Amino acid sequence: MSDILNTNKNTENKKAVTWLTLGHGVADCYSGFINPILPFITANIGITLGIATCALSIAQLFSSMMQPVFGFIADKCSKRFFIFWGILIASVFLSLTGIVTNFWQLAACLVLGSLGVGFYHPQATGFVPRFSGENTARNMSIFIAAGTIGFSIGPLISSTITGKFGLQAMPYTSIAGIIFAFLVFVCVPRIEECNFVKNENSFKQTLADIFKNKTMRLLIMVSVLKSLTTSSFTVLMPFFWKNHGYSPYEIGGAMFLFLTVGALGTYLSTRFEKYIGYKKVFAFSLIMPFILTAFFAYLVEKTTIISFIVFILIGFIAMLSVSINMVMAQKTMPQYKSMISGFIGGFSWGVIGVLFPIIGFSAEHIGIPETLLIISFVPFILAYFVRFLPDKKE
Repeated sequence: MSDILNTNKNTENKKAVTWLTLGHGVADCYSGFINPILPFITANIGITLGIATCALSIAQLFSSMMQPVFGFIADKCSKRFFIFWGILIASVFLSLTGIVTNFWQLAACLVLGSLGVGFYHPQATGFVPRFSGENTARNMSIFIAAGTIGFSIGPLISSTITGKFGLQAMPYTSIAGIIFAFLVFVCVPRIEECNFVKNENSFKQTLADIFKNKTMRLLIMVSVLKSLTTSSFTVLMPFFWKNHGYSPYEIGGAMFLFLTVGALGTYLSTRFEKYIGYKKVFAFSLIMPFILTAFFAYLVEKTTIISFIVFILIGFIAMLSVSINMVMAQKTMPQYKSMISGFIGGFSWGVIGVLFPIIGFSAEHIGIPETLLIISFVPFILAYFVRFLPDKKE
C-alpha cells in the first residue's frame, strides 16, 4: 500500500513540475513579445528609442522590484494565487501593446503585463524544489530553460503576427494565455500544509537575513551582471536591425535564435558545472561576453553572417550560469525559496530596468554596438568577485 501511495505521490509531483515548467514557458513567452515589435510600436506612436526605454524601465521597476515582495508572500502561503493571476494578467496586457496610441498607454500595458510575469516567477520557482525532491537541480535547469525558450518564442510569435496582420492583431494572442492560466491552476496541486515550511519572519527581517549573507550578495550580483548583458542585447539589437531595414519577422527570428541558444546554455549549465566547477562557469559567463561583444562591434557593419554567429554565442555564454545561480541561492537560504527566486530572477532585472533610459539615450548618441561594448565591460571587470564565493555549495 505504501508503495502505491509513494508512486501516486511521485506521479503527482512530476505532473506539478511539468505544468509549472510549461507555465513558465507561457508567461515568459508573453514577456518576450515586446522587444522585436517595440521599434514598430514606437514608430507607430511617434516616440524615440530613448523614450521607449523609459517605458521599459518603468515596467521593469514595477515588476522586478516587486518580485521579492511577491516571493515573501508566497513563502507564507501554499495557495496558487500568483501562478494563476500571473499568466492571466501577463497574457492580457502584454498582448494589448499592439494597439496602444501613446506613451502612457504603452507604459500602462507594459507595467501591468510585467507585473503579471512578476507574479508568476517567485511562487512557481519556489514550488519547483518543493515538488522535486532529489531532482531539484535537474528540474530547475529545465524549468528555467523552459522560461528562456518561451521568451525566445515570444519574439517569433509577435513579429510574425505583426508582419502578416499588423500590430492591431496582437490582442488576439491573449486567448491562449487565458486558457493556459486555468489549466495550470487545475493541474498544479496545493502543497500540503504539513510539507510546507512557512517563513515566520517579517519582511524586514527576511530582507536583512538575505543581505547579511555574503554568498547571497555575491549571487545576486552575478544575476544582475548576467541580466545586464542579455537584456541590453535583446532591447537594443531590434532597433539596430530595424534601422538597417530588417523586417519584423527577421528581427523576431534573430531574437528567437539568440534566446533559444541561451536556453540551451541554461539547460547544459549543470553539466559544465560538473566538469569545471560552478565558480569557473560563473567567471566564464561574465568574462567571455565582453570579448565576443568586441568582435561583434567590429564585425557587425562588415559581415552579417559572422557577426550573427558571434551574437548567438553571446546569448549561449551569458545564460550559462542562470540555473546554477538559482539552485545555489535556494540551497544557501532554503527557508526563503520563493523570495530568493524573486531576487535572483526578478530583482536583478529591476536593477537593470533602472539603467534602461541611460542605456537607450547612450545608444542614440554613441551607437548601439558601442553601447553594448561598454555594457559588457562591466561584468568583465566585476567577474573578479566570483572568487569570493564558497568553494562548495551547501
